[in-house]
Amino acid sequence: MVLIKRITAVVTAFALAAVMQGASLTAFSEGDVSEADSITKAAIVTEVSTGQVLYEHNSHERLPMASVTKLMCLLIWAEEMEKGTFGMDTVITATARANAMDGSVIWLNVGEEMSAYDMIRSVVIASANDACVAVCEYIAGTEEMFVERMNKRAQELGMSDTHYDNCVGFDSDTHYTSAYDTAILSAAVSEYDCYNAFFATRLDYVREGERQTQLLNTNKLMQRYDGIIGGKTGTTDKAGCCLAVWAKRGNMKLCAVALGCKESEQRFTACTDLLNYGFSGFELYRTAVDSDVLTPVTVTEGLEKQADIRVKRLNTIVIPKGSSKRIEYTHTVVDSLSAPVQYGEKVGEVRASLDGEEIFYSDIVTTGEVGELNFFSSLLIIIRRLFSM
Repeated sequence: MVLIKRITAVVTAFALAAVMQGASLTAFSEGDVSEADSITKAAIVTEVSTGQVLYEHNSHERLPMASVTKLMCLLIWAEEMEKGTFGMDTVITATARANAMDGSVIWLNVGEEMSAYDMIRSVVIASANDACVAVCEYIAGTEEMFVERMNKRAQELGMSDTHYDNCVGFDSDTHYTSAYDTAILSAAVSEYDCYNAFFATRLDYVREGERQTQLLNTNKLMQRYDGIIGGKTGTTDKAGCCLAVWAKRGNMKLCAVALGCKESEQRFTACTDLLNYGFSGFELYRTAVDSDVLTPVTVTEGLEKQADIRVKRLNTIVIPKGSSKRIEYTHTVVDSLSAPVQYGEKVGEVRASLDGEEIFYSDIVTTGEVGELNFFSSLLIIIRRLFSM
C-alpha cells in the first residue's frame, strides 16, 4: 500500500475559515495585480498557515467552478485513506454510471477493475470524470451519496458560498463556489502530500497495450512556476477557465484562485500575478512581547502575594516585507487583583499596529489560581508553620 502522509498545518481548515474573515492585507498592497481583476470574474491569494487574505477581487461572488470541484473529492479521499477506509492499492470496479461519463475520461468499461492509484492519478493529472465517479461510488455507494458528503464537508470548512450537485464539476444552477471558499478548500487539500507526485506529472499513461490512455496535465504552472506544489484546472462553457493552485517559497505557502477567465492562458497569468504579488510583497512575522510587560500582578487578600501572567496567544501573521521595524506594541495590565484569582483570568491586553492599522490583539491572562485568604486558610497556614518548626 502507498502510505499517505499528512502535512501538519498551523491552523485547521475549519479554523482557517474563521481566521480569513476580515483578515485582508489589501490596505498594505504595493504591487500591481490589476490584470487579475480585468481577466477574472473573481480572484484571491491567501497565506495558508495564517489564513490571511493578501488580495481579493469579488472573492465571495458565487460562480461555477468546473473541475475545480474535484478538489473536494481529493480532500475527502485523502481523509478516507488516512482513516484506512481504502488505499492506493485498493481495486475499484467501474460502474455503469462511471462508464456513462463524458468530457475528460479514460474510457472505463463497465466492470473494469483498476487500482485506486491509477484512478486517482487519472483524476489529478487528466481530470478523468469516469475515474472520479468510480472512486466516489466506491467510498459512498453512489455519486449522490458522495455529493452529500461533499456538501457536509464544505459546511464543516466554513465554505458558506459553495454547493455541489455532482462530483466532477458539470454546470448547473445549483453547483457553485466562490474564490474565497476555493482558497479554504485548497489550503485543506495542501495539507496532504499524497497527490504531490501526480500534481507534478506533465504526461503519463494508464493501462498497457491497445487500451493505453494518455494522461495530460493541463495545469501549465506546474512546469512554469518556482515553488509550485499542486492545484486544479477546470473549464466549462458556464464556468469559463478556472484555476486553483498553491506554492511554497521559504516558510510561506500561498494559495491563488482565479475563476471565470474567458481564455485558458488568462487563468495562469492571473494566478502567476497573484502568487508573485504575495511572495514578493509579504513575509511571515511572529508576534512577541517583552518579558518586562509580563511581570507578576499583585494579589490582595490572597494565599499568594502575586499572580504570574502571560499573553494568551502569540500569532504568526503576514506583514509587508521589511516592515517589522515599524510595528508598534501597546499594552495595558491591571495594577492589582483581589483574591480569589482564576486560571486564565483576563488582566490586560496587548495590541500591535503597523502604520496605524491594528494587526494583532491578545488578552493577557493569569497562568494559575490564587486562593482567597480567610479565617480557615489563615488557620491552616499557622498550623503548618507550627508543625514545620
